[in-house]
Amino acid sequence: MSESKKVGLALGGGAALGASHIGVLRYLEENNYEVTHLAGTSVGALVGGAYVSGASIGELIRFARRARWTSLTRPSIPRLSLFTNERLRDQVRRLVDDKQFDETSVPFVAIACSLISGQEIVMREGSLVNAILASCAIPGIFEPFETGGDLLCDGGIVNQVPDDVVWDMGATKVIAVDLISRVTGNERPNNLFGVFYKSLNILMKRTMSYRPETVVIYPDTTGFLTTDLKNYRTLISIGYRAAQATLEKL
Repeated sequence: MSESKKVGLALGGGAALGASHIGVLRYLEENNYEVTHLAGTSVGALVGGAYVSGASIGELIRFARRARWTSLTRPSIPRLSLFTNERLRDQVRRLVDDKQFDETSVPFVAIACSLISGQEIVMREGSLVNAILASCAIPGIFEPFETGGDLLCDGGIVNQVPDDVVWDMGATKVIAVDLISRVTGNERPNNLFGVFYKSLNILMKRTMSYRPETVVIYPDTTGFLTTDLKNYRTLISIGYRAAQATLEKL
């Protein structure tokens, strides 16, 4: 295989917009790219972790089709979050089973943030399910993941699209998928979850940056809400077209 088709992949956060990642992965597969390393944040950790643990594009599409907030959330007695992680854990386990990091097809890491130290936590060993839950734990919405005395939450707070981590893993070429930079900022949140997530997006967009040599794919998610799971088919197509438009120029 041509070295130019061997790529490391950084998949960013964006909740429901994460369906675009599936379209990017489909384009890479159909055009014979080989993913050599993968790092993901939040929904990027979910899609990426599932992919490197053996989930096919078809399985990822079926997961997106089934996804509803009622199947992913369960109200909790408020202490650290509005929802428990039980239902999300069940859905993630359907994708990755009980696989460990050392069972993935290529080196994989998931990004979380420590609520104790405020530092980026790069998870690369142990349970994939636990790491994905930690990376997806939107503050106030999902329970922080407790491990070793630390509390971990959504990695987007510290590294929304972890291209730097993929370079550090040893990739010789890195493609990043940015789901939120093209969001106009004018979308009106329509529920409490949307208010939480849009607040985070505003913060994250102000702190995002990439290494100059990173190839960044920007699916045009303008007008789509991060909370609306019904648009998965359109978002998959948007991700595919964005990958095609970006990579065919190279």
